[in-house]
Amino acid sequence: MSETRTAPEAEPEIRPPGGLARATGFLLILGGMVGGGISHWFVVWLIAATYGAAGLGNYSVVLAGATPLFIFLGLGLRNVYVSVSGAPRWHYFLRWRIAGLAIAFVLLAVYCLIAAPYWGIFLGLAVMKVADGFSDIACARIQRQGRFTLLGGLTCANALASIAVISFAAWISAPIGVLLACFGAVSFVLGVCATVLGRSSRFAAERGEAVDWRRLASAALPITASTGLMSLVASIPVWFLQAHTVLQEVGRFTAAAYLIVAANLLGASAQTILITTYRRLLADEGAASVLHRMTRHTVLLSGFSLPLVIVVVLLGDSFLRLVYGDAFGAGPLELLAFGVTATACSLGYLNSTVMLVLNWYRSQLVATVATLVGAVIPLLLAALIGTTEWVLAGILSMTCAYLARFFTARLLLTRRRVALHVPH
Repeated sequence: MSETRTAPEAEPEIRPPGGLARATGFLLILGGMVGGGISHWFVVWLIAATYGAAGLGNYSVVLAGATPLFIFLGLGLRNVYVSVSGAPRWHYFLRWRIAGLAIAFVLLAVYCLIAAPYWGIFLGLAVMKVADGFSDIACARIQRQGRFTLLGGLTCANALASIAVISFAAWISAPIGVLLACFGAVSFVLGVCATVLGRSSRFAAERGEAVDWRRLASAALPITASTGLMSLVASIPVWFLQAHTVLQEVGRFTAAAYLIVAANLLGASAQTILITTYRRLLADEGAASVLHRMTRHTVLLSGFSLPLVIVVVLLGDSFLRLVYGDAFGAGPLELLAFGVTATACSLGYLNSTVMLVLNWYRSQLVATVATLVGAVIPLLLAALIGTTEWVLAGILSMTCAYLARFFTARLLLTRRRVALHVPH
């Protein structure tokens, strides 16, 4: 499949500072994402502690429907806005995001009516997802401007405020839906602040160009399909376990799966920084330099991940039992599979970042389709052969999915293919 990329036009940006300033920005962004993950995990812990594994299973079923819907209808606009060449007009992307969020809200209500009529959870989760969608596109403008210290500071402040507000809501024994709505309130404030600060920048004073809807669709649709289908990697095991076992097992799987959330946070933090770095490296030195830098980052991240996998296998069961209770323990094979999955997940972000920078949206979609094939195969085998280890089957589904994603992307990202389809 032929893919071409036009030479980038001059953009109304300056190059972000390197060295210490860039490292500071990355650490702030990582801190904000980790803090956000901790605040989400705190809600999971509250549900597990108050309602047990079955209650956590109910929440997981609603979340399994909400996440793909809001990702699909988010249209991949943040990644398109950050990676597209030229000087795109931000307000055009904002209007598309608002329309997608409205449709996603309605479809989530239909999903809950059919599969998960937990209306308190629905309302809180809907508020949170809508606010997150708004703040996501608001922060995209600051990210494109390369103002990573500001972006990191905003995400850290958002995480700290979320934890504080949720802690207070938990202290007054607020229902789960209210806890989720608290996320939304804080996230909405973040979006407003990012909108004001992005507009006040001298970058925003430059005249942006309108983006033809066909150009936007050609980029957004493959990204939307890719990110939306990737979200199914976590939802498919939940639906599979719901159909074949009890809600307690669904809850146990969800509690342990937060190891994968940590890997996603690390990968997403790296992508936030690297997407701009790779884009400028492509313009200055060509695609070969981008691939070389990606390989070096892959080696570094692999070396960082290996000792963490060992720690997960040795201490994971004790940690899960200590935090959630004895009902949430995990065996060595389950923990090893989670560790491998987390590593493959984080490494996949590097490949994805390069494909975004090269504007290889269709290739990214091919890698995502391979991911879903990898996710489904273990579950089909478990259903055909029969097993009592349903949680392990769900974990192996994610393991095979992320491994398929990584190796497919590396097969596509060859020097020869880049040289053929990306003119320097």
